[in-house]
Amino acid sequence: MTALTGSIMLAFMAMPTIISISEDAIVAVPKDYGSGALALGATSWQSIAGVIVPAAKSGIVAAVMLGIGRAIGETMTVLMVTGNAAVMPHTLFQPVRTMTATIAAEMGEVAQGTPHYSVLFAIGLVLFLITFAVNLTADLALQRTRVRR
Repeated sequence: MTALTGSIMLAFMAMPTIISISEDAIVAVPKDYGSGALALGATSWQSIAGVIVPAAKSGIVAAVMLGIGRAIGETMTVLMVTGNAAVMPHTLFQPVRTMTATIAAEMGEVAQGTPHYSVLFAIGLVLFLITFAVNLTADLALQRTRVRR
């Protein structure tokens, strides 16, 4: 029932998405890339780190973005695991309430048109802006990678 357990749980929940999509991106790299690196005298690890992973970089970045998006949007697990306490924590070992959990827990009970109702929508707007910033940063990084090629 702490922020640390919630963080660990979200990491485990995002990993299958990241791993699966990253694997697809790496498998999509033409076999000739790895064979060419091996033919030039690179070891298997050098071929992977210097040729295959950079060629699959855009897919790996997309996988991480989707994993982060899933972690940000996850509500119910965080509600149950983090303690759901509406207080400001001072360490990772205290109960917390995330922004998504706050919206989920309070939206059903708040009266329409009240300041509380408006604040819940403002929290949703902040979540949208965070997601937009992550996606924009990843898109800019991918464009910079494409320009270098």
